[in-house]
Amino acid sequence: MRFDEYQRLSVVFLIISLLFASISFYPFSKVFSGDWKVNQQVSLILWEPEVSQSNTIFNGILSIRFYSVCLLLAVFCGYFLALYLAKKHYIVSTIVDRLLVGMVVFGLIGARLFFVIFNWEAFSGDKLQALFIYQGGLSFFGMFLAGLIYLWLYSARFKFNMFEFLDFLTPSLLLGQVIGRFANFFNYESYGGPTSVFWKMYVPDSANFYENLNQKFFHPTFLYEIIPNFILLLVLLWNYRRLTKRKAGLVFGFYALGYGIIRFFVEFFRLDALVIELPKYFHWPILSIEIHEIRVSQLAALFLMLVGLIVLKFRSEIVYIRKSMIDLKVKKDRRIKV
Repeated sequence: MRFDEYQRLSVVFLIISLLFASISFYPFSKVFSGDWKVNQQVSLILWEPEVSQSNTIFNGILSIRFYSVCLLLAVFCGYFLALYLAKKHYIVSTIVDRLLVGMVVFGLIGARLFFVIFNWEAFSGDKLQALFIYQGGLSFFGMFLAGLIYLWLYSARFKFNMFEFLDFLTPSLLLGQVIGRFANFFNYESYGGPTSVFWKMYVPDSANFYENLNQKFFHPTFLYEIIPNFILLLVLLWNYRRLTKRKAGLVFGFYALGYGIIRFFVEFFRLDALVIELPKYFHWPILSIEIHEIRVSQLAALFLMLVGLIVLKFRSEIVYIRKSMIDLKVKKDRRIKV
């Protein structure tokens, strides 16, 4: 059996992931059991402490947070994968550079803005706290929406086909999500409810914001998203040539549908999910349980699934001619295989 270049890439990713899993299994098991404590940062002493004339102490210590390292690693790995896939679409690297810089900037703003809007009470007392991204509080769906807006503006300005861009950016986004989710591990955040399953994760008191639970072990929800996301990445890469041969947008459509399903179910486990309190006349009893609130990310996941279905439906009826970036509508009496 002969693999194409995208299938070989998916095999390489699979091998790397298996090597990483085998190497990290022991330290992860120790951290999950509570035998080892994870440091959130590493401090480097650059110079001896000094006292200025204003009595301000310069301690000369540079702290590098692993949360930031994970996010930077996610951006760089996604960037290089985007360069590789863009080359196969005959798109030069300078276009990718300009595009990704704008999407990263828009994405960070959108991620923080989305989080602040749905946690406004926490920031209403001190609005400057909204600028302190290093303290955590970024929403994927805010980043995703802002990045899409920038991509649409960029494509319209320079006359590109947005769906072709979405196809080679989607695997890059997924790879970034897989790597970036490890930031939650180092920050002891976005974990699920208390549990006694054998893969339970220890959370120290310093990171446990739910003291009333009086528990030490919780669901590692970051893994619940990493593993299926990685499987989705491998599936998309394995079928990448077939999905993009005469079409544009199908890779993104399958991603939107798949990730929407993954995120919808993962949200059931999370304790820190953003919620919207429903008015009293919306308190519907379902299965003898009265619903008082709805999770924002689950609403966003349902919307993303709908977008995926719509994209798959309409883009499957269009043949994309890559050289001239022209879309041709498929006639009803004519079937074109993807």
